[in-house]
Formats: sequence, C-alpha cells, structure tokens
Amino acid sequence: MKKTLTAILAAAAAVTVTSAPAQAAPDSRKAVVQRNLDELTALSQAGAVVRVVQDGRTWTARSGTAVWGRKAPMPLNGHFRIGSVTKMIVATAALRLVGEGKVRLDGTVDTYLPGVLKDGGKITVRMLLRHTSGLNSDASDSKYLADGELKHRYTHVEVEELVKLSDDSPRDFPPGTKHSYSNANYYLLGMIIEAVTGKPWAEEATRSLGLRATSYPGDKTRLPRPHARGYQWADGKPVDITRLNTTAANAAGGMVSTTTDLDRFIERLLSGKVLKPAQLREMLDVTAPPAGDQGDGEPGLGIFRYTTPCGKRVYGHSGGISGYATYVASTLDGRHRAVLNMTTASPKFAEPAQLFKVVNSLFCG
Repeated sequence: MKKTLTAILAAAAAVTVTSAPAQAAPDSRKAVVQRNLDELTALSQAGAVVRVVQDGRTWTARSGTAVWGRKAPMPLNGHFRIGSVTKMIVATAALRLVGEGKVRLDGTVDTYLPGVLKDGGKITVRMLLRHTSGLNSDASDSKYLADGELKHRYTHVEVEELVKLSDDSPRDFPPGTKHSYSNANYYLLGMIIEAVTGKPWAEEATRSLGLRATSYPGDKTRLPRPHARGYQWADGKPVDITRLNTTAANAAGGMVSTTTDLDRFIERLLSGKVLKPAQLREMLDVTAPPAGDQGDGEPGLGIFRYTTPCGKRVYGHSGGISGYATYVASTLDGRHRAVLNMTTASPKFAEPAQLFKVVNSLFCG
C-alpha cells in the first residue's frame, strides 16, 4: 500500500546483473538469510519470518520479537496483513473471470460499472490490472492510509468514496500511455468482480484456491491468532496498530494471510492450477511495458517480474500496510519460492541496505 515501502522491497529484488554468481545450497542459504534477518531486526527492533521452498525442501527462519520490548518469538506461520500482495490475488480472480467469459480484458469500466468514472469508457480492465489507467490514488492514500491510518484506524470507508477521490483528481496521463502504480485500479477491480459475480470480491478472489487462512477482514479489526503485533512510529515512539479496519485498503490491500497460504497461492498460480493457459500467459506478459513508474519491477497483470542480483527471474508482489510488510516471489518453474513478512516498528524498519540483503539472500547466495 505504501509506495515507498513497496519500492524498497521490490528494488531489493530488481537489480539486473551481467553475470550470475554461484547459487548457494539450501542449508547455506538458510544460514545467510538467518544472519541477515538478525541484523535487520537488531536494527529495526521488529520481527521477521521467512518461508522458503527450494528444490522440494521447505525451511523457515525467524528473528526479532513479536511484541515490542519483550522476548516473544515470531510465530512461524502467524497471521499478518499482506497489504498490496492482495492485488495479486484480486488480479487472479479477475483473470479467472476472463477465462470463464464473464469479463473481457478490453472491456471498459463503463461496461461493468456505468457512470462510475468520468472517463470510464476509455479505461479498460487490462489497464486497471497493469496500472496503466492514469488513475491517481494520492487523495485517498493521503487521507486514509500511511499516516492517516492512525487517525482512521477504526473508520469504515466505502469503496465508492475511495474511487470518487481518485476520479475527482487529475489523471496522471492519458489511459494506456504509461505505467504508474495506483490503488484506485484495484478498488475498481474489486467493484467489477462484485458487479459480475454478485458476490463479495474477497469471496470470489479466494474461490477454489485452497487458502485456509486468507481473508478480507474489512471492519473486523482483530487479527486471527497467532500473530505478531505491528506498530507505527508516531511522536517519537511505536504505537501499536495491530487492530485496524482495512476497508480503506479494500481490494487494493486489505487482506490477511500466512506465509504457508501465500506460498501455496504462488505455487498454484505459476503451476497453472488456477488460471487457464491463455490468462496465465497474459498475467505474466511483461514485454514492452509502457514507460513510467516501474519501481516495483517489470509489470504484468497484477504481478511483477524481478531480476535478482544473481540473475534469477522471479515473479511476485510486495506489500506494506501499517504494522506489516510482505514480499512473495517465485521462479517461473516454482522450484524456488520465498515469502517474507516483517513487522514494522522503529523508523529504521525499512533500512534499504539491510532489507536489500535479506530479500536478495532469499534467492541468491
């Protein structure tokens, strides 16, 4: 949800190199990851946990504390808010509807939501998925997200208000001409899914995915147990923001999950168990993306491709919402997958250099 955090997480796995160093064996990589996690949590005074699958072997690592100021181990498969990783799940739901003939990628917003946008006849579903619509979400982001989350942490927000705040803002560029990440695109996709299916977007998004711990809590402010506590730094101290109403994030970033569920999702997605081949190819197509803000990597439809420093290409998404940061990625063949979640606490929680080391070590030696 927060562009700066998302860019930091993504940039850590988006450095192209001309030669690829030797790959570390799983045991060696786990030791490197553990060391980097320990350095990160010592700096940030937060907690972090990773789940990695490499060539059929699954391992986990954790560091730091689940509760500020206490010695409380991070739950290895605890629940956490996944922020913009929600977008990858919502995009999958939209593309599944495309495969079922219920939605067209080149269908316009007006086709499914008549009159919701002033230029809804020019913005297509494909543009929403790839963030090339030109819609700007700064007005809603600044009001309800980031620093606004403390003020509005228990506030119910209608998605129509979020969309109107965007629609009333100037467009970043003419639809389809550039790429710029915007939450407004996914607010609209959630609304389209509901208009087409008659079901809540989250119910449709998790249909047939086998995700037992993934949900959209909406007005329910408590996280399922077990979970680590998340914090937001304010007035020189950490403020516990574990309890949060996520209606202001909605289909752009309001879901809750676990490392096991997110690993299961990315594995099933890339192995072709969720989407038909044509829709999966569309999702993963990052060829010739429009120019613009691509700090998240090369954009597909609801997913990004990153090139790691050791030359591996991985697909996934990152996300941040007050209290929690998440990163999910996998090689295309699914043989090497990684999920990282960390709580946010001190202002140093996203120290770029150390976070880069953690994210890159998940795939590189």
